[in-house]
Amino acid sequence: MIISLTDAKKLNSTIEQEDLDAFEQSVRGLTNNNFQNTAVRFSGISLEEPNLIKVNDSIKGLRKGDTLEVNYSSYNDGLYTVEEIFEGAIKVSEESFLEEESNDLMVTLVSYPADIKRGIKKLIEYDKKMANKVGIKSETISRMSTTYYDVTAAENTEGYPSNLLSFLKKYKKMRW
Repeated sequence: MIISLTDAKKLNSTIEQEDLDAFEQSVRGLTNNNFQNTAVRFSGISLEEPNLIKVNDSIKGLRKGDTLEVNYSSYNDGLYTVEEIFEGAIKVSEESFLEEESNDLMVTLVSYPADIKRGIKKLIEYDKKMANKVGIKSETISRMSTTYYDVTAAENTEGYPSNLLSFLKKYKKMRW
């Protein structure tokens, strides 16, 4: 998770966890970057129901609330939030795993830079401020005059003005 739901609620009280998940997917999709911190990676793990990741190594470099990415799984690839850390196990808060064990399974810490977090906060503030004014360029009250933007693909990305998403440019990776 890029920012917590409680931090996002301070900016916009109507935001939901699904909105934050959508922001995260958009950032990862637009940059083609998984933001994985390879210094905190566990391999040869097993996933057990309901929400337990069994790790063979000692667990270092994780905190409650961190985001983990599961890779090379048949059923459970994705992002998960750390709820608790035990000796040799990590409990995550998302829905239940489908139990599986494989030598190929890998879990990696996902870390987002501070400017990504700041950019998402700006997008949340933009949503709050501009949600009911989408498309309006200028508005005159006396004699009632409203001018609408001519929004083209060059000016718009994921429903936001392109300049609001400029913070992502330095994190873009090539698609192979």
